[in-house]
Amino acid sequence: MTRNLLLPLAILFFLTGCSDSNDALLEKLQAAVEREELGADGYQVIALDSLTDFEWETMYFFQAPEDEKAISDAIGFKWKGAAVPELNRRLLFVNNGEVVSFVDYDYTEFPLFVYGCNTDRWVYPRSRSRFATFKYCSGDETTYPFIPVECIDNLREMVEAGCPEGEGATAAAN
Repeated sequence: MTRNLLLPLAILFFLTGCSDSNDALLEKLQAAVEREELGADGYQVIALDSLTDFEWETMYFFQAPEDEKAISDAIGFKWKGAAVPELNRRLLFVNNGEVVSFVDYDYTEFPLFVYGCNTDRWVYPRSRSRFATFKYCSGDETTYPFIPVECIDNLREMVEAGCPEGEGATAAAN
């Protein structure tokens, strides 16, 4: 009887334990980005710290094929999780020298393209957790650029181009 229970429990643990990605945060982020409530400047501002329900000091951005060593080198201590999966991006949150949460997302399903800002590319302190985002279309691909508000002028041409009516029917495929 016990053996019959152990196998299903082990399978359930394996399936649920494969990813510790914060799916609730991903849902909030995706809903906020896709809301597309553009301001007068052609973009919306998302306060990332308002979407999180945990304390964090710094957010890091990674993309496939960055492995455990590359992540550890970037955050300054040993990352005990997995490499970034193929076709995925990762937002990793650190507080007091430990990873407190992370979000993995398939960019072909949620085409959020995170941009660096000046010299601290891919590292975002909580004090700079307000991001500008907007829908951008190029041919039949739609993406959502995501950049600290302080650096939105780096993408001014993309903001102004936006997404002409009838373009951008599908998510980015690259």
